[in-house]
Amino acid sequence: MEVLNLEPINNSKFLEGVETELEIDFENPRDAKIVLGSIKPEISGSPSDRTSVSVDIRDSTLKIVINAQDTASFRASLNSYLRWIKLSKEVINLENEYFND
Repeated sequence: MEVLNLEPINNSKFLEGVETELEIDFENPRDAKIVLGSIKPEISGSPSDRTSVSVDIRDSTLKIVINAQDTASFRASLNSYLRWIKLSKEVINLENEYFND
């Protein structure tokens, strides 16, 4: 898993919100689809109205766009998605170890 891009899109001098694109490249499209499936419920069931998230997948790259009204909600969303993605990848690795041995 490799993070390809994590740059703020909003370059304004005044903070009107935070938007960023996060692209994560997986070893294969299957892993990317599994991770997308695991975080999809979190996207539709977001408890915060201060943050919106969209996710797209292209081949083995997962693209997550986070829009937040403030830095605190942005940081919370970013940390949550990174944690869920890391957990999903750890489960995939365990599955691969179990079935490949």
